[in-house]
Amino acid sequence: MTFEDDFAVTLRAAADLAPDPALYRLVADAERRARVRRSRRLAAVAGGLAVVVLVVGSFAAFGGGVGADDVRPATEPVRPMTSAEVVELVTSLLPQGKVRFERVETPGVPGPTGDRYRTDGGLYLDDGKGESIIHYTVDRTELTPDAAAVCMDSFSTPQDSCERTTGSDGSALVIDKLRDRSDERLREWRATWASADGRRVQVFEYNGQRENTNRENPPLDADQLRALVTAPAWDRVFDALPARENPPKPPTPEPGPKAEELLAKLVPLLPQGAVPSGQDGKSDPHLTVTYEGRTSMLTLNVTQPGKRGQQDKEYAGSPGSAGPLAVREQRADGSLVVTNSFGNGKTATEPLLHWSAAVYYADGRKIEIFEQNGENGYTARPGQPALSLEQLKAIVTAPSWRS
Repeated sequence: MTFEDDFAVTLRAAADLAPDPALYRLVADAERRARVRRSRRLAAVAGGLAVVVLVVGSFAAFGGGVGADDVRPATEPVRPMTSAEVVELVTSLLPQGKVRFERVETPGVPGPTGDRYRTDGGLYLDDGKGESIIHYTVDRTELTPDAAAVCMDSFSTPQDSCERTTGSDGSALVIDKLRDRSDERLREWRATWASADGRRVQVFEYNGQRENTNRENPPLDADQLRALVTAPAWDRVFDALPARENPPKPPTPEPGPKAEELLAKLVPLLPQGAVPSGQDGKSDPHLTVTYEGRTSMLTLNVTQPGKRGQQDKEYAGSPGSAGPLAVREQRADGSLVVTNSFGNGKTATEPLLHWSAAVYYADGRKIEIFEQNGENGYTARPGQPALSLEQLKAIVTAPSWRS
């Protein structure tokens, strides 16, 4: 699976069929690959809170892409299926209303991404309250249910609720109710069912189309979503997809210490009198800090020694890697320390919304902290942050990180 292939396809699909959905954190496997340029991506996300939401949300709806895993031999489909048959099947699973398909793929025939293990489509459902967009994806993955069906990270995505249940057969079912980061009116509800043998059904629905919301909530409630993704009728579509040669396997753990271990190292390095709260170690380590009456959110990013970190160091030393307020300090031990302040974009300076400090060592180890005034990863307010740049710099350069 590659991020680049799926992202290109999603750009096209999003223009044709998508509202401004909530920001969707990429599924576990794609997320790990996206961390190759974590520092640059964090800065880009922090600086563009109100853009690319549509694209990323749609990306999630369309699942995986093409990669080295997809070139292995696959079994022939049990029974081919035409796109017209898919339309008939999907329509039969939806509640009463007018259904208009915008796009539908033929199972077993590689779509725009070239992934023959997946088929998807998009449609409009009008239940009498106006058309609402619905996406579906049916695919055979190499992911276990723990990785294939997960709740979104509420730090990165506004979330009303998420329910995750597991079945006696090892399957997992997620009903996730999300909101848009920049428009309170927009809703994206998604259901994901994943089986122990790698089969997965995903449905994404919205409370309207594009920027035209026509109801408070999407047309299918949680029970209807649950019944839809677990319907036995999807077996007919799976029969039309080739089976993967290898069984699902757990994702490879990230090297280095876990998020909660990094937070345990961070807290003692805070200035005296700083009060930590709201620790979140589900993805990147996040920590809310109150100091001298000001509250900010810290995000910690640690890269272990290696080539990736050395590439990050080389990039951080280049003039175009940060905005006009970046300060670079080359130290005698070969390390590079960079402090930075920026607004809504890495070159923006009014108003300032984000502050960061990072140290890059010659062996590729990197310690980096991002700070913003806000309670999560999608809100940022102007004003003096809880910790100064000098205090952030003192934290990242502390010797304890290397012990």
